[in-house]
Amino acid sequence: MSEQKMGTNYARDLIEKFRSTAEKTGYPEVKEKLTKVCDDLEPLVKKLYFKTQKGTEDMKSLAEQAQDLDAKLDACKAAEEAEGVCQPFFDELEKIIKHVKTMKVRMT
Repeated sequence: MSEQKMGTNYARDLIEKFRSTAEKTGYPEVKEKLTKVCDDLEPLVKKLYFKTQKGTEDMKSLAEQAQDLDAKLDACKAAEEAEGVCQPFFDELEKIIKHVKTMKVRMT
């Protein structure tokens, strides 16, 4: 039986990646934003994928994009450039977090 990775696993991987990246980065603004996104996302992980099948695809895509985040941040020469590298993650995760917080579950 093949084991399929679910959105919750991808979300946890992404949180772990962001936290380790936050520890390594030399840009306080980026560190603060990465930590805040993790803190916002962590309590929602369990219900994130209970509610939406598309969530697995979204988080898989984000997790794949984040694989080389450390290298991209290391290549940055200024805090603004580092924030630009992370901004697409912040924007996408903000939409997902808002969606999960405001979504109503219909029991049928």
